[in-house]
Amino acid sequence: MLKDQITSYIRAHKAFVMYGLISVFVTVIDVAVTGCAELVLSAYVLNGSNSRAVPVIANTIGVVTGFIIQYFLTARHVYNVTSAKSFAIFLGTFFMNLFFANGIIYIFRSLIFKNSNDLTVFLISKAASIVLPFFITYFIRKHLMPTGEGEKSK
Repeated sequence: MLKDQITSYIRAHKAFVMYGLISVFVTVIDVAVTGCAELVLSAYVLNGSNSRAVPVIANTIGVVTGFIIQYFLTARHVYNVTSAKSFAIFLGTFFMNLFFANGIIYIFRSLIFKNSNDLTVFLISKAASIVLPFFITYFIRKHLMPTGEGEKSK
């Protein structure tokens, strides 16, 4: 019975479930790239400096990497469109998402956690910067993404 309910939910909300699965995959990549970038920037590029910019720069590198992967996967498996208009919408919402995510990272890392480099602080900050923009971005893209005539769709 529970299996039937889960299957029914997945069928009814296939696009959202697929978007969620792709986002989980992209999130793992994003977090790994962000963590590595933060280590490299702190240790090598900024010579161990505890600059407030390091978490934001590292987050930007991770989010951009995730954007590239997510665009190709969601354009094909969620929105089923690949056009200049769909890319423009995806890119515009990406910049909105990046601004929002970096704001969250800055607030958490600089203001709330007072520039802590603790792993727990990193994970809490990164989680907040992923979860909040996820829902906003999905629903904006769902509303704006083109469908129908003139689009290359499945």
